[in-house]
Amino acid sequence: QNKKKQYQIMPSKLLLCFCLLVAVVERTTGTSVIDASGNVLKPHSPTPSADENGVIVLLTSPGTSVLPEFPSAPTDAVSVSRISQGVLISSPGATLSASAGSEESTSLDGGAGAAASGLLGGAIILSGVTTADVASSSDFADSRHGRTLTGLFVSRLKQEQQEKSGAKQLLVIAVQEDEDADGEVDVESLKAQVQKVYAVAVGGTTGAASKSMEDLYEVEVVVVKGEEDVKKVMTMASAAAPRSALPQGVNVASALVEAYGKVNSHTSSHSSVETPSITEAVLACDDAYARHVRAARAKLSAWKGRSSRGLIIDKFGPSASTLLKRTMDLYDRDTMASAGLSAAAPYRLEMRSKLRSIVEKAVRELFASQVENLEKSTLKKFNGLLLRKMGKNDAGSQDFYNDNASALRSAAFAFDTAVTDLEVPSLSLTKTKALASVNGKLNSALLSFPDSPAAKLKSMKEVQQMVSRQKKPTERSVDVGLDLVAMIRPDGFGSLQGFAGYNLGENSITVGFNNDADAPEVISQFGGVRPPFIRVQPKLKLDVEL
Repeated sequence: QNKKKQYQIMPSKLLLCFCLLVAVVERTTGTSVIDASGNVLKPHSPTPSADENGVIVLLTSPGTSVLPEFPSAPTDAVSVSRISQGVLISSPGATLSASAGSEESTSLDGGAGAAASGLLGGAIILSGVTTADVASSSDFADSRHGRTLTGLFVSRLKQEQQEKSGAKQLLVIAVQEDEDADGEVDVESLKAQVQKVYAVAVGGTTGAASKSMEDLYEVEVVVVKGEEDVKKVMTMASAAAPRSALPQGVNVASALVEAYGKVNSHTSSHSSVETPSITEAVLACDDAYARHVRAARAKLSAWKGRSSRGLIIDKFGPSASTLLKRTMDLYDRDTMASAGLSAAAPYRLEMRSKLRSIVEKAVRELFASQVENLEKSTLKKFNGLLLRKMGKNDAGSQDFYNDNASALRSAAFAFDTAVTDLEVPSLSLTKTKALASVNGKLNSALLSFPDSPAAKLKSMKEVQQMVSRQKKPTERSVDVGLDLVAMIRPDGFGSLQGFAGYNLGENSITVGFNNDADAPEVISQFGGVRPPFIRVQPKLKLDVEL
């Protein structure tokens, strides 16, 4: 009879063990909500709801095995499970096979599952990052981890624009040590790379510039080698899990499906999971353009100030060539990475052309201004030289032109020497045209000099000096002269005035003009009546020497 009871109990024990095994397996692996193709699945069992313990998100990296000490979950689907620390959402991150805007970009390979999961958790664990990934930090933004984080950040920024939740999430980067790794993990360098990825995400999200990474995330980097390190990570995540945006009692799977739909709508309308290097390259071009435009304009402004005062810039040609070459070389150096990206290379060339155009235009304007200043200076010196030589030969005579031919050649040579320093051969700014122009102007100045006002004035002064020269006391003479002074005063208030005079021996005539007949002070001088239109005053001079 006892044996019979044992046989009766055995089937019930087996059934209980089987049920416990199923429960353990389901508790460990969780319930798949979204498959690898991005299709939403119907849960085969009840899914957990959010409680006071919050939600933890575990993001795995395809191609890298997760340490067994982490809670196990499907690597090809987004799943939800209940663990001792709360509710766990597990999702694979992005891969490098999905291109922005393709069908894969809305699947799990494009990072859509990871981005949707990240919206729900109070703590996010990015696992699968190896020391090799960290060592090549220059390529971190373009790695699968960088794409995962980009999608995560963009989705959070868009959520902040719509809902303004303001909850600060814990982001733990769990770095797994490779067996052949050399040296320690540079934690600060990795955090800087994460900050760089966030800056790219902000640049690609309209209206998100006001949100810094510190406002939305608390970033921690932990090197995991075994069970103790994993426990440390899970403890940190458990403490931050209650920050989850999900209210208690909300079904996590339903909220996950809703978030996944929002992420997909963002991705289809605006390729949010985009290679970060493209946006980064565009921003680098903008930054380099702005910096080098400011630097070039500072130098050009100083030159313009000197040129506007009629001064010549020393060694302008070589200095301008150096400025142009240095500006373009620095821009090329700062944007070299963009040249290798087909999506960013045209924008880089566009900004480069714009930068070169600004500098070249300013240099051309300065060259023209310098040549004009040099021409004025050369002609002024040449006219002064002609005026000083005027007394030796009569102006307009053949001897005058012969004597000043050498002065013309000297002025042309001096101009040629000075304008050589202004040449910028790279912009085809040469002296040829300017030299031909100034030679013509020098010849014209020489030919027209006898009729110039300066030459006539000097001749008049010489005549006056000869006429007014005193005679010797021994000579006896009687000189009679007549001076006529006329004043013309038409209607007006004194806005136009002038006079002219002419001397002939002892005789002279002077005519003045002033339109001040209506001026009150003039009328008062004439006893309240207008002055006569014309007034002539003759004066007889008698000079007797005995």
